[in-house]
Amino acid sequence: MLAAQCTVASALNNCLPGDFVDRRGRDDVVIANDQPGNPFLYRPRCVTVSAGARVLFRALPSFGNHPLFAGSVSGGSATFDPSSPIGSITSGDERQVVFDQAGEYPYYCDFHFAQGMLGSVRVVAPWFADGFE
Repeated sequence: MLAAQCTVASALNNCLPGDFVDRRGRDDVVIANDQPGNPFLYRPRCVTVSAGARVLFRALPSFGNHPLFAGSVSGGSATFDPSSPIGSITSGDERQVVFDQAGEYPYYCDFHFAQGMLGSVRVVAPWFADGFE
């Protein structure tokens, strides 16, 4: 399984610790290849969400042109992770994924990962999960 603890020192899909955009506490987060001037990048590429968050993956114009797969890219090769909640998305233009378990879930475009179309979702425990003292 490619999902890893949140304190991972390695950079799954080139997402270093300082690259993650903090979206903790939000119920809904959108990741899309809508970068002006470059449709081969996801925004945000590396994101941190709270467990239970819904992430909407959006492909422009469609996942037929940018098939999204769960897994990591290393050394120019992609490895699919069938245990990830992301799975594979090869049709339509949006898909919602709920991340219930803490961990890191990398993803990539099967056609364009060599151009940098890859990223990772880091899932952390919800804020105040243990209550207040």
